[in-house]
Amino acid sequence: MAIIINTDSKNGADNIDVSRQKTNKSNLVEAINLWKDVIEIDEKKYLSFRDFRSVKKDLQRIVTQTIPSRLKKNHILYGIDSPEDISWSDIKKMANEYLNANEWLQINFCKDSTRQSVDERVQRKMLNLSLQDSGFKFNKCTPKRWVYDGRLLSKNEYKNSDLNKSRKDLDTFGSNGRSNIWIFQKYAKVSGGHQDNVLIETQHFISDAEKFVKQNDTKNYFIAQLDGKFIEEKSIDLRKNISLKSKIFVGNTEEVIYWIKNKLN
Repeated sequence: MAIIINTDSKNGADNIDVSRQKTNKSNLVEAINLWKDVIEIDEKKYLSFRDFRSVKKDLQRIVTQTIPSRLKKNHILYGIDSPEDISWSDIKKMANEYLNANEWLQINFCKDSTRQSVDERVQRKMLNLSLQDSGFKFNKCTPKRWVYDGRLLSKNEYKNSDLNKSRKDLDTFGSNGRSNIWIFQKYAKVSGGHQDNVLIETQHFISDAEKFVKQNDTKNYFIAQLDGKFIEEKSIDLRKNISLKSKIFVGNTEEVIYWIKNKLN
């Protein structure tokens, strides 16, 4: 499927919202083709749907995992005595129901863009587009890195340092050859359980970044790039708690771009 990244607006949250929905529509096109493929499978070649294999891994997944999982949850309603009795007929019937549904319903049964790293891709692309003349290049942080206990850690180092696994890894790394920027990127539009966790994760990032900066006289900078009404409203208070403002910044995408242009050019 094609992930659609929209950067028409200067506002990060708006771009993320549009990108999510355009990607979902792209996912729906792919899902419709997969449902058609399911119906056309010659099941006589396989003892059970569980034995189905395909070079199309998404097709294999939908046959052996996705549809069976949904059937199991409500097998009594579907007239299936036991989850163990799910058959090719049930798999194909579900796929056919998806195909015959209105797209208003169909779009709820395809891949969800919120699980495809769309938000970070939008934020990263906006940085690259707006800061390309500054010499900075931003990429997904690979291999994964954590800022914790005054250090920048690899995955194994972090696992051995924080047994509670209380921190999130960094999303983006940027550099112009003179300065390195480590970025924690999040999107949170409304309040709720997940959004509250985002706030806590950001607070951890800031405290860990401050500890790193205090212990290391380096060219490393740390930014929390936060888009969405809920988390942007928290940014002012988050910034107040930063003591090392020359090295650490919190803001939405527009504010982050402005800060980098004025502080690191």
